[in-house]
Amino acid sequence: MRVFTSNVVAAPSAPSRSPYYPALTGLRALAAYLLFFHHFRPLLDEGWLLWGLGQLYLGVSLFFVLSGFVLATRYQQRVQLRAGGWWRSYLWRRAARIYPSYLLLNTAILAKIYWPVPAGKLGNTLTLVFLSESLLRGLSSTLKYVGIPQGWSLTPEECFYFSLPLLLVLWQRRGLLGAVGFALATLLLGLGLTALCQGRPALHGLFGSYYHLFNFTFFGRVLEFMLGVGLARWWGGRPSGQAAGWPWRTLAGALVMLATATVLAYFHAPRLWDDGYVYLPAILLHLLVFPVGVGLLLAGLLAERSWLRAGLATPLLQALGRSSYFFYLLHLGVLSLWWQGRFGWGSYVGLQFLVTIVLAELGYRLFEQPVHRWLVGRTVGRVAAAPAQP
Repeated sequence: MRVFTSNVVAAPSAPSRSPYYPALTGLRALAAYLLFFHHFRPLLDEGWLLWGLGQLYLGVSLFFVLSGFVLATRYQQRVQLRAGGWWRSYLWRRAARIYPSYLLLNTAILAKIYWPVPAGKLGNTLTLVFLSESLLRGLSSTLKYVGIPQGWSLTPEECFYFSLPLLLVLWQRRGLLGAVGFALATLLLGLGLTALCQGRPALHGLFGSYYHLFNFTFFGRVLEFMLGVGLARWWGGRPSGQAAGWPWRTLAGALVMLATATVLAYFHAPRLWDDGYVYLPAILLHLLVFPVGVGLLLAGLLAERSWLRAGLATPLLQALGRSSYFFYLLHLGVLSLWWQGRFGWGSYVGLQFLVTIVLAELGYRLFEQPVHRWLVGRTVGRVAAAPAQP
């Protein structure tokens, strides 16, 4: 594994662009579409196809590993823990990336559900709205679905943003041992908080169960982000065009992912809908084995030539990949509630999918992209105007 030992980093006033990997952008679109068909399956009788579609929630793992890779690639040489200007720029850019679209779509569903506020419920409603809009609701086992349900996944992402600089510095200065220590400390902190908080109704589900810890929080899913960061350090920022050789990583990763999903479908088959997520072997497969498969697949898409790499890099999948975040936030919310009321759940799923793609593309071009550029432009302006660090 390639290790960076230099502590010299670029100044905040000189932001650089991350290398662009077309195949990974296309993969983001596929991950978002997996989650769509996990939530909106055609009306089927019990059977392996239904159980297989039920495992498409694994697309979240793809997003988490990808996030670790992309952010580590961008920041692993530019971390400044002691520079207040760097922290402001870093956090502002992360917020500008995920929050505006989330605020737009989450506020829309909150308004539909909670407005008008019932008499005597103002305080409770304001609390729910605050937890949802602030992205804190993902830490609660009972409130994680308040707002757009898939928004729970932004809470682990937010935790990763805050901890990434520390992880990168530990990995640079202490090597793999520092990274493993970070992961173990994160997991132990989550276990301790869960042991302390579970069974306390006054906390409203905050760290309410070990099931919630391992399936919905950064503390239980830290390995997925760690694999992405480790992949970035292995790759070392080499140009995306360097690819050759037989695609053994691509094939191995795809086989591990497919085998894991198949076994998880078996765990669900004789059980109730959510029992498979509680079953310990299923949790281990979900959080340990499947992310390793994702890491192998990403390594193959980076380093090897394959038909999959070429297909994911097509112009169509590039466009769909860029709008995939808006698609992810849009597919469950006001649109799906309207569709369910108009046509019924599980009806015209293909048409709903196409409509969601079109609306996501419009949302990306007309809202997400221009707002993000405007906010990042304010970041650059503020950094340029700030006094130089001594």
